[in-house]
Amino acid sequence: MRKERIKRITFTALMTAISVVLSFVEGLLPTAYFMPPGSKLGLSNIPVMFSASQLSVGETLLIVVAKSAFVFITRGFTAFCMSLAGGVLSALCTTLIFRKAKNFGFVGVGVASALCHNAGQLSVSFFMVQTTAIIGYAPVLLVASVVKGVLTGTILRFAMPYFSKFTRFKEMGE
Repeated sequence: MRKERIKRITFTALMTAISVVLSFVEGLLPTAYFMPPGSKLGLSNIPVMFSASQLSVGETLLIVVAKSAFVFITRGFTAFCMSLAGGVLSALCTTLIFRKAKNFGFVGVGVASALCHNAGQLSVSFFMVQTTAIIGYAPVLLVASVVKGVLTGTILRFAMPYFSKFTRFKEMGE
């Protein structure tokens, strides 16, 4: 039992590290011309989505919090709030889908995750700006969510076999 716990902690740390590195790399990339200003592809959410399929809700949320802390250090308080709100909603949604809707598909998971992430970010924006004008940005984010979700869901589908090599908790090293 202790070995499995150590393996789960190690796997959580690995997914956190991958997520933080992808967040850093993504921060270096310019926003794609077809995306809304400030919009990122969401590559750092791929390890979070995978973790939602393998780990507990708490472990997955720990990854989100750690990634958001990195965003706070590198991009400031507003980006932290958006990362945390979007990440928590996205992680909860993804976990629910993996637990209850097994035939949803990776692209579906990616789109749902991106929609929830942008909904969290839009909520933070609304709270910070306190104007209904922010709601006008919702249709743009909706389209961006679908595009980003299809891309990240497709990447998740291809990354799944590689990530899965690390998740055989009961078999690893025994």
